[in-house]
Amino acid sequence: MNIKSIEVLSYTVPLKEPVEAYAAGLMTGFGMVIVTITDENGNIGQGYTSMHSKQELAIARIIEDTYKPILINSDSSRIEYLWKKMWKQSHYAGRGGPVSFAIAAVDAALWDLLTKRLKQPLWRILGGYSPKIKVYAGNIDLNFPIEKILDNATINIEDGYKAIKMRLGRESLKEDIQRVEAVRNHIGDEIELMADANEAWRVDKALKASIELSNFNLTWLEEPITPDDFRGYSYLKSNGKTPIAAGENLHTLQEFQLLFHFNGVDFPEPDYTTCGGFTPFMKIAKLAEANNLPIMSHGAHDVHIQLLSACPNAAYMEVHAFGIEEYISHPLIIENGYGIASDLPGIGFEFDFDKLKQYKTN
Repeated sequence: MNIKSIEVLSYTVPLKEPVEAYAAGLMTGFGMVIVTITDENGNIGQGYTSMHSKQELAIARIIEDTYKPILINSDSSRIEYLWKKMWKQSHYAGRGGPVSFAIAAVDAALWDLLTKRLKQPLWRILGGYSPKIKVYAGNIDLNFPIEKILDNATINIEDGYKAIKMRLGRESLKEDIQRVEAVRNHIGDEIELMADANEAWRVDKALKASIELSNFNLTWLEEPITPDDFRGYSYLKSNGKTPIAAGENLHTLQEFQLLFHFNGVDFPEPDYTTCGGFTPFMKIAKLAEANNLPIMSHGAHDVHIQLLSACPNAAYMEVHAFGIEEYISHPLIIENGYGIASDLPGIGFEFDFDKLKQYKTN
């Protein structure tokens, strides 16, 4: 089925309250670009990518100006071919970064269109391993006082989460350690605890943190250093005492290949919205499996549930603070600490554009 039309819409969606992570700083909202592809028979596929606010217009322009002209009238079922065509079209100024974000939205819409035509959920077409994935609460709380972090942890547990993540990167490592200790004492040993430093430290400080945090039985320490210091990650994994998670800021399959080559990670964490879509995400998952590693995800949980449910090495899925539950027809269902993949065709939901229109930016 050939592509008849492509619509590209961008939004800035406000958060309920400001949240902070070390690398991003204080955030009051997030950007989102939604691509709608219609084929010649009127079938519709939708996909989205998300980013920090005030960046969505740039991503939308790449799709509108660079990809849309080369996609119209193309066979929408040739997804690998179209992915490569987009990559090549923006090769010189691309190779990751904003281009990966832009391709991701188009790639997602193409997969949604294909699986809707097949009247099958995405997770079954991609491999159909298990519709249940362990989830964790991906709190963004660096700016919160410890009392609020503890209150939110209680809410997470009441909501059924068996695993909780908190943020690190305060002014001193001592304060970070004190906050982790307070959360661990509050939630007990039965609830898994993860900590995300969001690139806060040099390698030497990250190593010290990894050793000191080992006292609190963390499932992992996430992104303690800059994301592309592969030798640094290898050093931390070899010499630290807390497992390492990383990958949300890697934008290509090749970057993950380097991370694995240097043996720099225990829990790879790709994000389809940042690495170029479903097509490379599944390749990263297979590459992780070939290296005897698990796979998990960052952000976009309403869609990642479909991807991870196709992966035999799926370990965890982050339920991110940048949620779109209020703007889609069928939000993620969580039961007893597990996300459940929908059996509806495609990605499993439709966007509520009436609710979103107040936040439209293009």
